[in-house]
Amino acid sequence: MPPPASSAGGPAAAKPPTPPPSQEPAAAKIGSLASGAQSIVLHAGHAAIVAGETAPAPPGRITELSRGGASLGHLLDYAEKWNRADLSAATLGLGKDKMPAIDPAGPRNTAQHLSRLRRAVKEFDNAWHDTTNNVVSTEALFEELLWEHRDLAEAHSHCQAVPEASIEALKTQLSNLQAEKDQLIQDHRKALDAQELVSRGLKDQVIQAGLRHDKELKDAKAAAEAKLSEVLEDSTNSSAVLRAELEEMSKARKAAEDRVALLTAEQKEYDQLVMQTDALALRLFPDSQVHAQKKVADRRVAQAFKNLAAP
Repeated sequence: MPPPASSAGGPAAAKPPTPPPSQEPAAAKIGSLASGAQSIVLHAGHAAIVAGETAPAPPGRITELSRGGASLGHLLDYAEKWNRADLSAATLGLGKDKMPAIDPAGPRNTAQHLSRLRRAVKEFDNAWHDTTNNVVSTEALFEELLWEHRDLAEAHSHCQAVPEASIEALKTQLSNLQAEKDQLIQDHRKALDAQELVSRGLKDQVIQAGLRHDKELKDAKAAAEAKLSEVLEDSTNSSAVLRAELEEMSKARKAAEDRVALLTAEQKEYDQLVMQTDALALRLFPDSQVHAQKKVADRRVAQAFKNLAAP
């Protein structure tokens, strides 16, 4: 397999010198190389993209339409046109009809498009790096297989030139190597089983933690709703009591006003009666008017009236 080209588009880097063939078994080399391969992640979830793009104040938009109690006035149309001109539809890849699928979240501005492009470029760069590592690992594995094949071919050529006793010794050595290989495979399988058991336990712990968190969140939400309901009920009761008290005070005030109006009317009638009585007494007893005026003046002086000429 040819080496990957450089990022600048130039020729591939020079291949390092091939190391001498290792004396380890081929199964151990293949297992170590296979275990070093990394997984490739090319896509991110839609929820992660939307959550990353959510912001209280999108950049590139005019959000301050009033300042210090003053508005833009006739310039508001320019701000709205600016905000509308900076929006464009966003896509989520290709749909089943091989056409761009429109993002149902709505249009985005230029800054948000550039942010999505930057994340996509970063994810592509990570995927490229992982792919390059996998290619390098595959090349190393293929190179080790070539060296292993060369060693096997050389050993086979030697086996054809040795006597029967040497062949028996080689068979014994081969059986020992096969037993060693089986032992290594069993050890590797046990290690994988132990790692899988640990991973399963961690997964169960994560699930239990998530369930506990959801339960605590629901309990907290229920407690908050109950507390809010209690506060609302207390507020409603207090409002009803205050409303009843206000109605009683309004009724008492209206009754007092009616009483004052009645007393004022009675006072007017009493004053009219007094004036009529004075007029009648003046006609019946004309000589007593001077004496009555003198008594009234003396009484007003005694009560410190300012206007002595008032009736």
